[in-house]
Amino acid sequence: MGYRSNVSIVFYIVNKVEMPTAALKLWFDENYPAKEAKEEWDATIIYGDDYVLVEYQDVKWYPGYTHPGEVNQAIRNFEAAFSTAEQDTHAAYEMVRTGEETEDIEEDRSDHSDYRLGVSRQIVFG
Repeated sequence: MGYRSNVSIVFYIVNKVEMPTAALKLWFDENYPAKEAKEEWDATIIYGDDYVLVEYQDVKWYPGYTHPGEVNQAIRNFEAAFSTAEQDTHAAYEMVRTGEETEDIEEDRSDHSDYRLGVSRQIVFG
């Protein structure tokens, strides 16, 4: 069975005036590896007004696995394509991975992101 994680990645527009949403969606469709992934890596992909959200549930997100490596490479390519480190960038990304252990949380985001992804762990009764 192995250790499992949930992973969410969002790519979004920071400056809608300078960058049309269609450019973001086109980049995603041409560069993100989810569509060729094996069944284990099936992702829920949501196309919003100014973002593309990718969610993986209950996956083995290990550094040595092919698909997580391809996703990380796609994120690096996104950074290069949209100059996300520059002050006047038009796009940003964020990634959050939560593992089975309560403290196992990994976050990554581009410079000048809007902090759209966050983690909330809580106990609920009833």
